[in-house]
Amino acid sequence: MNIIVAVAKNNAIGKNNNLLWHIKEDLVYFKKTTLGATVVMGGKLLNR
Repeated sequence: MNIIVAVAKNNAIGKNNNLLWHIKEDLVYFKKTTLGATVVMGGKLLNR
């Protein structure tokens, strides 16, 4: 099992159901790593 998470200095992982920042390279890495894999995510993200 692999875990991918972006954490701010104050330990936040999101705000108002959004990412704290958008870094293209991070999103590309996430897609490359998770494409075709089983992904477990929170219900709020799934129901967007």
